[in-house]
Amino acid sequence: MMSDVSCRLPESVNQTVVLLENRVEYPYRGRLRILGENCLKRLPVKGLRLGLNVLRFRKMIREVKPDVVLCFNHDARAINLLAKISLPGVRYRTCIAALGVASQYEKYFAGSRNRLHRWLVLKILGHADGIMAITEGVKEDLVARFNVSPGKIHLINGAVDFDKAVELASENVDHPWFSQDTPIVVLPGRLVFEKNQADLLKAFARVRQQRPCRLALIGNGAEQGALQILAESLGVSKEVLFLGYQQNPFKYVARSTVFAFPSLFEAQGLVLIEAMAVGCPIVAYDCPVGPREMLAPGTRGPVRGDHIEEAPYGLLVRPGNVEIFAQAILRLLEDSRLRDSYSRLGKERARHFDPQEMADRYYRVLAGSDSQEFKI
Repeated sequence: MMSDVSCRLPESVNQTVVLLENRVEYPYRGRLRILGENCLKRLPVKGLRLGLNVLRFRKMIREVKPDVVLCFNHDARAINLLAKISLPGVRYRTCIAALGVASQYEKYFAGSRNRLHRWLVLKILGHADGIMAITEGVKEDLVARFNVSPGKIHLINGAVDFDKAVELASENVDHPWFSQDTPIVVLPGRLVFEKNQADLLKAFARVRQQRPCRLALIGNGAEQGALQILAESLGVSKEVLFLGYQQNPFKYVARSTVFAFPSLFEAQGLVLIEAMAVGCPIVAYDCPVGPREMLAPGTRGPVRGDHIEEAPYGLLVRPGNVEIFAQAILRLLEDSRLRDSYSRLGKERARHFDPQEMADRYYRVLAGSDSQEFKI
């Protein structure tokens, strides 16, 4: 998203892109600065790394003299907050891209860690001049749980370049699974607890008892070892493919039969839009907050009981109900007419999330006036 916004802002905007580590994977416009270039990740104390990053960012602020700082992740927000309050004589606006459901993380923090997280989020939100919420659910969460003024929040969905996605989907895949007749269930994403690939493995094992199919997991993460052990214990390891990080996941998703999405919480679920763009039918947990807004816009949830909801753009099931999740996957695998319908409708839906429109809306918030030239 940072790349899409950076590349599509007007050329009159003077950009400095600041990364927390020296790893550039996407295009950008403007100058590039690396905050943690001197191997700060090797330092043993995270607080010390944070302090050093704040000092470096303070120096950048003095050099660049920005009109606006736009923060795209939690670490960046914390660094900017601490730098800004320690530079009382320096004036610039702060805008925040709210790409996560902040309250959901509180479930996984305890005691002082939870209090510190909430205090920091409240301070960050309080110092922000503008907040770009990726979905209506994220906006509602900020208002209800963190008492943010609705007038400060701008709803700007994440976007997908439809034509680029289709182009990338046409690239060849050299793995034999994707040229065979056995249907494939697919999920790209980091292998971390909130993405909940464990429930997908359990559901897949149930589906395999009723019909042949395979599962492809795209991505790396801390949970990979545990997921591989789980696949072994479920007796499906030979039918599960861990593809690791792929620069082009579209070509795998486009050749898969079902896109299965079991996240515990998801602000938007941009991969849902990516799957729709390349025509892969979706079944998803109706978790807070993104899947319903993407697959059943204008409705309220969540799904109750053992019901499979045939939403306009995919199937939704109650989070945590592995058995019903398996039944929903099986329904899509066995119903070619439903798959074809969701494939066609999904492509139409994906076209609504245009990256240039997203960047234009970011620009209007960042400018804060009719000025055509400013530093970010």
